[in-house]
Amino acid sequence: MANKKELNKKKGKLSAQWSSWKNKSTKDKTKKSRTLEDKLPKLKEQRRKKMKQRLAVLLLLFSFAILIVVYFISPLSKIEKISVAGASEVTDQSVISASQIKSGESLWETFFSKKEKEVLVKKKLSQVKSMDLKFDSINSYELAITEYKTVAYLEKNETYHNILENGKIVNESRKVSIGNQPIFINFKEGKVLNKMVEEYALLKENIHNSISEIEYTPSKTDPYLIKIYMNDGNQVVASITSFAEKMAYYPDIVQKIGKQKGIINIEVGIYFLPFEKVVPEKSDVDKNKEE
Repeated sequence: MANKKELNKKKGKLSAQWSSWKNKSTKDKTKKSRTLEDKLPKLKEQRRKKMKQRLAVLLLLFSFAILIVVYFISPLSKIEKISVAGASEVTDQSVISASQIKSGESLWETFFSKKEKEVLVKKKLSQVKSMDLKFDSINSYELAITEYKTVAYLEKNETYHNILENGKIVNESRKVSIGNQPIFINFKEGKVLNKMVEEYALLKENIHNSISEIEYTPSKTDPYLIKIYMNDGNQVVASITSFAEKMAYYPDIVQKIGKQKGIINIEVGIYFLPFEKVVPEKSDVDKNKEE
């Protein structure tokens, strides 16, 4: 009897445990089911948001692509106007022509080839030192140029050619010289002219203003010999290699000789010879006899 009671108790306990486990399992299943039901709307909402974001990005890219296409077929992508800034030695039109930039051409194609345009202008116009292509407005360009200064004029066949600070002689000629720059005679491009320009640049402004002409007169003993015609009526014989150094003394020399006019030789030392003591050349004597 005791064993039966114990067995019944055990059965009761097992039955209670089974019922408790079963109830717990049912509750867990119900809880999980409710959790999934709660999560499903959130997942759907997240998916909708991601889809909307992707759609917005695609629409943005598509709209941007359309705008680019519209821009490149519209007049805004074409050059409307071309202007020039910084030109004094050359004309605006000559710069535009040399650049080969034309109205109606592609704005961006021209922009990305601006280095080539600069090379074209510098090759065609020796006066141009540099050129920068700038936007002047939405579809207009400004050609901003920097020029080499004209330091003198070369006299050739009764015409005048600009001599630039870099020693280059401009091909285009004019009938008269402009400004206070001196006239160079018998010079040509090369080391002699380069040295002459270099020495001339070292002179002070008051000496610059006192020079009228510089003639290249090389000799066997000095291939750099020159004769300078001064605005005060004097002539100076010098060597290009020491020109700037010796010409610095010119104001003092003129002060010492006073009102006399003549030839001041500064090739080696410094000495003065009045014009009345200058022996005429043989050709001049022959001309006088013929007269």
